[in-house]
This record gives sequence, C-alpha cells and structure tokens, in this order.
Amino acid sequence: MQDDSPVAGSPDWLAFMAKLEAAEVEFACGRPAAFKMLWSHADDVTLSGGLGGAIELGWEKVAARLDWASSNYVDGVRSRQEFSGSVEGSFAYLVQKEVIDARIGGRAERAKQELRVTMVFRRESDGWRIIHRHADSQTRP
Repeated sequence: MQDDSPVAGSPDWLAFMAKLEAAEVEFACGRPAAFKMLWSHADDVTLSGGLGGAIELGWEKVAARLDWASSNYVDGVRSRQEFSGSVEGSFAYLVQKEVIDARIGGRAERAKQELRVTMVFRRESDGWRIIHRHADSQTRP
C-alpha cells in the first residue's frame, strides 16, 4: 500500500491491501486467479465492471465475469491513486482511480484505460474479502 494512503488500518488490513495490489497487477496481465482468491464467494457479491455490461450478482456470475474481463488484457501495467476510504469494524471501502496500460480487447496496439473504482470489503472468518467492485471509465467531464 502507498505510504500516502488515506486509508489506515490494522496489520491484517494492510496485508490484505498488499495482496490486492499484487493481484490487480496480475489481473491487468490476463491472470485473474490471485484477484479472484480475494473475493468473498457468497451469494451477495456484486460486480459492475469497467468494460461495461450487466451488474453481476453472486459468486458464480462474478467469477465468470472476472475471468472474461481479465482475458481482455495482455501485457498490462497498472497504477492507482487512492482518493478516499475507511476501515470500520468488519467493513471497509476504497475509492481510487486506476490506469491500465495494455493491449486491450485483442488489439495489437497498447491503450490506456482510466477507471474510477469503488470497492467494498467485508471481514469474513478467513480474513478480508471483496464484496463489491464498481469501475467505470467516466474519468473526464
């Protein structure tokens, strides 16, 4: 996690955030496994992905959508800027801007994708898990 992060937390939260950062880098390279491991597998998880489409509800649909979304990125490089967030008890949220520079959607040339991202997390019996992610590309007025 970045030193200037507005989101503070316990050591287990900070460890989770380090795993999340590494997993999102892998995701932008077309490898979704580490990112998927950080999600809750409950029926109430939701995903509104940055590549558009329906809002997915439930782990089975979210997992399939994550596989599809990650398959759209090749040789990705990812950065992020946190804007806000909070860790309170068993819930947390994070608001950030992500930039992915990759070959996207099977194209030969590289492109940059800027995303506004909000993520919601829940502490479960096995640690912190993602329960919601919303990303969109509406970063410019």
